[in-house]
Amino acid sequence: MKALHQLFTGGDREFPQELSTDDRRRGRSLFYRFYALNGISVACLMNHVLVLYAIRNGLSDAVVAVMASFIHLAMPFMMLGKPAIARFGAARTRGLGWFFRYVSALIMVVVPFAGGLFPQYVVTALLLLGAFGFAAFRSIGVAAINPLQGEVTEPHERGRFISSAHMRVQITYFITMALIILSFRFLDEIWLYQLILATGCLIGFYTSTIMALIPESSAPTNSARRSYKEMLYRTVKNPSYRQVIYTRCAGMSAKAIIIPFLIITVKNGYGVSDYSALFFGLILVFGAAMAGFINRKFSDLIGPRMMMLLYIGGMMLVAAFMCFAPRQFIPAFPGMVFLLAGFCDIGLTIGMNQYFLGVVPEHDRVGNSMMMHIIAGAAAGLSGSVLGGGLLALFAYVGFDGLSLYRSYFTVILVVLFGFFMVVRRIEDSRRFQT
Repeated sequence: MKALHQLFTGGDREFPQELSTDDRRRGRSLFYRFYALNGISVACLMNHVLVLYAIRNGLSDAVVAVMASFIHLAMPFMMLGKPAIARFGAARTRGLGWFFRYVSALIMVVVPFAGGLFPQYVVTALLLLGAFGFAAFRSIGVAAINPLQGEVTEPHERGRFISSAHMRVQITYFITMALIILSFRFLDEIWLYQLILATGCLIGFYTSTIMALIPESSAPTNSARRSYKEMLYRTVKNPSYRQVIYTRCAGMSAKAIIIPFLIITVKNGYGVSDYSALFFGLILVFGAAMAGFINRKFSDLIGPRMMMLLYIGGMMLVAAFMCFAPRQFIPAFPGMVFLLAGFCDIGLTIGMNQYFLGVVPEHDRVGNSMMMHIIAGAAAGLSGSVLGGGLLALFAYVGFDGLSLYRSYFTVILVVLFGFFMVVRRIEDSRRFQT
């Protein structure tokens, strides 16, 4: 415990004014290791596994949609990341957030034990509590991620670095999902979900220690020592900073109203087994891995604005396909849709992160990153829970059921995505801000 305390708090260690070339190289290496292992824990604890686990534990579609939005709704907890960065530094704050993230996730592991002892509302409350704690502590750590990525890279290599990092996540995610699916092929039991979640927690505890070791200069700490008022003022006053927030709101909201609802559609719209639903999730991950590989080749060439336009357009195509989803279950159709959605999901993330680092200088990255994630997280969370969950509840209330409910949902969402596309279309190219 003493060693962990020293690792996450750093004692009296001072940060240098500037990182050396070797420090940046070591930081990128640690980032790559973190992302590779993080792909395993994410596969075990987020997205498709968690959605199916919630359905298996009796949560309704609307409640599952709200739970899937916690990752965005919990973004205001980033406010706690600012004083932590000012005191401990960005890397150790990220490590602390990640450590307690997995402490919270352990609550979800024990939820099925409550099923035989307590009514459904207690089971639902426990699962939501664990999921919200998981998202809240993640938000505290996320306050440090963009400043740290800027610390270990130079402007000309950021697109390649971010793409390579996400490619590593998706490769290990893909392998882990394949093993999970193979497990469910032979064992379709609730305890298998619990074992998968517990495995994700153990790996997550280790990744938190890797993140805490990433070198950094004094820039993130100095940036975090500004007041909340000054951070908000600098973010709102600067037109280019506002554009960063607009793009993040559009991109995160687009992902929030598409990705979780695809897995809900194949599970409850077509009534497939957990094994089959997870298989389509694996296809989505494969698409994401392809995006990481392909984007590292050209992301620095075409720029993040064009990338975001391409991938929001791709999300519109996903919604358009789902509007006309065949009533008969034809595996090739959702397979194609999930592949495209996965490609666009990670492409959007890479574009948004690259745009942030291209526009916001290092002395403003902590404050702008925090404001950006909080505002965009609120927008995405409300999009997924209120808009997404609300539409499903509304269509169910008026009499839609089965696949027609989800086809109606994606019809409305297609119009919303067009609005997001127009938001991104109006922003300036981030390369204009680089010297």
